[in-house]
Amino acid sequence: MKNWMSRCAALIGTVLSLSSFAQDCQEVSLYKNGEDGMVEEALNSFPEKPEWVTNWGDMDGMIPPYIRFSGMKNHASDWTGLLDFEALPLMVKGGFFKARVRSSQKGKVGLWLQGDFGTSAISFKEIPANTTTLVEIPVANLIGNGSARIDKIGVGIFDVPAYQYTILFVDDIAFTCAGNTGARVENVSATSEYVYSNINPGVAAREGKFSKNAYPQTTAAYTVEQRSKIADSTTATIVVSESEHQQIQSFVKETSMTPQRSRKGWFRNMFYLDRNRLKDSVMANPKALSYEAGLFASEEGNRGMPILIGNVDYAYRACADSACNTTKLLNSRMLQAGLPTALVHSSSISLYYDSYFVSTNRQTLPKLEILMDGKWKTLDSNSKVTYEFDGAGVQKIQVKLSEGNVVVNQNLFVEVK
Repeated sequence: MKNWMSRCAALIGTVLSLSSFAQDCQEVSLYKNGEDGMVEEALNSFPEKPEWVTNWGDMDGMIPPYIRFSGMKNHASDWTGLLDFEALPLMVKGGFFKARVRSSQKGKVGLWLQGDFGTSAISFKEIPANTTTLVEIPVANLIGNGSARIDKIGVGIFDVPAYQYTILFVDDIAFTCAGNTGARVENVSATSEYVYSNINPGVAAREGKFSKNAYPQTTAAYTVEQRSKIADSTTATIVVSESEHQQIQSFVKETSMTPQRSRKGWFRNMFYLDRNRLKDSVMANPKALSYEAGLFASEEGNRGMPILIGNVDYAYRACADSACNTTKLLNSRMLQAGLPTALVHSSSISLYYDSYFVSTNRQTLPKLEILMDGKWKTLDSNSKVTYEFDGAGVQKIQVKLSEGNVVVNQNLFVEVK
């Protein structure tokens, strides 16, 4: 894999000249008309969950819909979060990072970037109350000169007083000089081979495959004391609530959904399992696998991507009486597939079954089948298949996973452009 990455780096260095990037340099919007997004839960300190499509009317040029962060704490603090959007990861070189911000209280807003360079400096802006402000930050001020891959957008409001209900609106997030990474890296794909990992799926520790970043594990929901107490009553290594169990199991049965919801479903369900672990290193970090798979898909111009698989034994707390005054632990299994992006930029896609991208607390790999031309085709581990789409727009990929006594039929949705 290192040889593959070295060849990629050499070729990318050749094609990323100033002149070639200038030809691709364009303004790219991350959020403008209500695009959905995701907050990195482990690094989110906003008091309330964000609202991604909010309409409080036209506020001094901030046209709905826009993002709304809000809440109140009983102590003074900074509120921060890392945001992910469909257009990310994205290559940028110079230009400006822009966003419109507005707060119900005067305060200090901070914006920053995270990518292959690590975490950038924070650019602070003092803003008055109830006034829309367009913030434009030279990218070079945040990450220096040269091109870089942007993975996440950091946003925060700092020094928020205790017991002050504050609302922060964010809109029109964009870069003025972003390159067409898919077009640039397509030449790399043509001269390189995908190198499979061939690892034991039950091994939790994974060296970075496409990224050197060490993604932190999701913050555990249980304290050390709670873990010990729960562990005394079960052999399970993960215990979720009944509500989380229902969401995990119902998702795989859905027959229709948007590509964005399809992409986020695997990530969300694995997040529920990961955070409710009773000990660390139960399974490979699903957050890291999702980000790395997304990075590869981006470098392939969304024409090829690994399939993400979760195969996890867990227990859930079920009501033991009609009033749910007592609960009992029941065993279950999550066996689901996912794709790291909702977009495909081709009439066909290469799908890779790499054991690296399986997160499990079991020791065997599931059998993976894909419905092609009306017949189920088995995709062996450490192999790929080229899937042809019938047309553009929202398309469905039907997959079947089986392992042990569990068999799951699932629909994956993508938007073909």
